[in-house]
Amino acid sequence: MTALTLVREQIMTCERCPRLRSYCQRIGREKRRAYRSDTYWARPVPGFGDPAARLLVVGLAPAAHGANRTGRVFTADGVGGSGDFLMSALHRAG
Repeated sequence: MTALTLVREQIMTCERCPRLRSYCQRIGREKRRAYRSDTYWARPVPGFGDPAARLLVVGLAPAAHGANRTGRVFTADGVGGSGDFLMSALHRAG
């Protein structure tokens, strides 16, 4: 198991913040109407991307109906969401 795989597993099973875990699980049960039929991830969200990247972007918890719903940071908010904003800003910065 690689170090990054181990970190990913540790993130996904983390219970160090009971209040945040409880919130994410509650959001996963109470869902927005638009996502009512979706199965929510409802647990800590690991990162993704090139392990040799020169830049690390860290998101803030809890990403209620984005990452908490899909299990993937910055990519689940739809058109005009945080992912679009982030990718546009990174592109403008070169």
